[in-house]
Amino acid sequence: MLIRLALPSDLPQVRDRLRAVFGPQRADHRLDPVSQLIRAVLGVRTYDEVAWAAFIRLRAAYPNWTALGEAEADAVEQVIDPVTFADQKARQLPVLVRMIRLKRGDLELDFLAHEPVDEAMAWLMRLPGVGPHAAAATLNLSTLDQRAMVVDAHVNRVARRLGLTARQGDAAHAHDEILDLAPDAWDGEALAELHHLMKAHGQSICSHLDPACTLCALREACPRVGVTRDQEGEVVAFAPSLPDASQPRV
Repeated sequence: MLIRLALPSDLPQVRDRLRAVFGPQRADHRLDPVSQLIRAVLGVRTYDEVAWAAFIRLRAAYPNWTALGEAEADAVEQVIDPVTFADQKARQLPVLVRMIRLKRGDLELDFLAHEPVDEAMAWLMRLPGVGPHAAAATLNLSTLDQRAMVVDAHVNRVARRLGLTARQGDAAHAHDEILDLAPDAWDGEALAELHHLMKAHGQSICSHLDPACTLCALREACPRVGVTRDQEGEVVAFAPSLPDASQPRV
């Protein structure tokens, strides 16, 4: 059974409370869509620092991504190791590049900015190694800046425990459910900030094995779905007043 935190209007309050802890999250630099797609594929089941290091090495080895499409899998694997599933990703990445060129006649994804998000997601997920997380990251975190929600393991866990998404749902369903709750006025930048805030919260407070619920800025309204059996259905409303996230914390 899906337990909603409260109303869709509570999602801005989730953002504001997490922003008060982690600060506003703004992208200083965005990759082009093809680079972001490659970076996202490298990041599947891999720590960010490992994936970024592999991406930097890959970019140095193949300054033109077209050359990556012509590379041998063994050579790519030597560059991107030790990302998780390095051998599999080394096979997928050259094929991915070739497929984009075959489908588009060029190595570009800018056309996705003019497609509905669900159609753009579906187009990307037909490429090898591209799931809902990598597809949403390409649309939302790149220069495309589209209204998509990046749901990694941390975001999925936080959303599920808050009752924002179905307890047994996967990342694709969580993406759609969070978008349904997001205010219509929220653009790609707002959803990117929500992703970064929920990810930071999941990494530091709402961890997989031992969530620090007593330290959680959302504890007043969190039903703790899946944390303890006797609290699954318990929902407490947000306090009527919230701290102003724009003011410095004392």
